[in-house]
Amino acid sequence: MTSNTAGGPSRRERMRAETIAEIKASARRQLLEQGPSGISLRAIAREVGVTPAALYRYFDNLDALLIQLVCDLYDELIAATRAAMDEAPPEAHLERMKAWVWAFRAWSVGNRREFELMISYPEGNSAMSICADPAAIDVEHLDPVILKSMEHAQLCGRELAAFYRQTEGEGFEFGSVSLPEMSEGLQQELIESCSLMIIGERLPLSWVFAFTSAWVRVFGLVTMEAFGSLPVQHNIDEFYKAQIKSMLRDFGMEE
Repeated sequence: MTSNTAGGPSRRERMRAETIAEIKASARRQLLEQGPSGISLRAIAREVGVTPAALYRYFDNLDALLIQLVCDLYDELIAATRAAMDEAPPEAHLERMKAWVWAFRAWSVGNRREFELMISYPEGNSAMSICADPAAIDVEHLDPVILKSMEHAQLCGRELAAFYRQTEGEGFEFGSVSLPEMSEGLQQELIESCSLMIIGERLPLSWVFAFTSAWVRVFGLVTMEAFGSLPVQHNIDEFYKAQIKSMLRDFGMEE
């Protein structure tokens, strides 16, 4: 007879949760040892001590397992990023945005294999990519990986929106940022998709363009560093810092 004292989880529920945790831990160990392509349900079953068929009681297939693992990794990244941001006061929006930039890099480079999985799997729904059209898709029904990617991006994006309100739209010196000629289609995509999904709120085009450009630059730098593809090999930390400071100056965030 199972016990469910004070409305808590039953023994069966606790055992199921523990088994799922063991399965995901085994998958992560394989990830660290062999990379994303080396994760095998058969090897996981052998390590956990169940038959391969028994794994399907917990995950429909390998894709379902990896999606949950990516979401867990995202939760780790989000928690680390939020902790770094919270070292600055709630009203210090620029400092909190800068903390996001440094924390994203630190976690991703410090967890290279995990980051590799996050940007490569599952195909078509990779973490770190905002690829949905909010005009055509109900945000509540988006893929869980995309939702996690949005949550991470909006940690920074919502600080931008708060800074916009705090400064009544005068927070950045855009004199040094000349907007290129853009088609109506691109302008609409920036406002309707990037503004809503990456920033989390609708802002003027100049703000959305600046933020999206900076977001792409940070993501590109972090990805290149994580995969060992930066043009410098011996002064990487200094190079990254110089690039970020240059970007912050470009967008009026730093003298």
